[in-house]
Amino acid sequence: MKLNYIYIDPIPVERLHFLQVLKHFSEINLKAEFSDTVNAKEYLNYNTVDFAVISSDLPVYTSFDFVDQLRDEIEIILITKTPMDAIKSYEKGFMDCLMKPVSKNRFKKSIDRLNDKLECLKIIREKKEHMIHFKCNFKAEKLQANNIRWIEAMGDYVKVVTKTKNYMVLSTMKSFIKKLPENQFVRIHKSYIVNLKKVINYTTRNVNTDGEILPLSRKQKSIFKENFLNFQ
Repeated sequence: MKLNYIYIDPIPVERLHFLQVLKHFSEINLKAEFSDTVNAKEYLNYNTVDFAVISSDLPVYTSFDFVDQLRDEIEIILITKTPMDAIKSYEKGFMDCLMKPVSKNRFKKSIDRLNDKLECLKIIREKKEHMIHFKCNFKAEKLQANNIRWIEAMGDYVKVVTKTKNYMVLSTMKSFIKKLPENQFVRIHKSYIVNLKKVINYTTRNVNTDGEILPLSRKQKSIFKENFLNFQ
């Protein structure tokens, strides 16, 4: 999948030169280019990108002040004519700092470094995903907890409901909830446990879980409400 980015440089000639360099990189997708930080910041308030290439010669804000004011964290590649900017870039945690004029080979190293970092972060996030292990139809199954919509009591079994598949697991509700991430799942009725990440809204009698209306018992109402508000 291509990485999306923006490019900010107030100097037309230098911007034109670097745009020619950028054309050699089909694995990245330029979403927008700017000559000032005001319009760039406005764009980022409503759009998401993976990284930004920013010149140090910015009007209104310095490049470092601009990054500090961003609402969402994104990777930054700074291009500059000032060698000392490299030190500050390192202190700020920028992905890279390149000296103008930037060559194709040097920029390729930045993109390779960026891809390596994003891939590592993806692996870390996947490892942090809470996995649920259980047996269904005599088969060992594992499932990401975030994919569970709700759990429903079915006699001696519990039905684990996801968007794509339901699993019938020989277990009590009390035993199964111990497998789930603490504070993310809460019992709303003797027959239902919901994933708070999937709860859209609730009333005094029902909980809208991922578009499905489930009953909320009087006994569990205060417990559910407290967990839901704290989870939010």
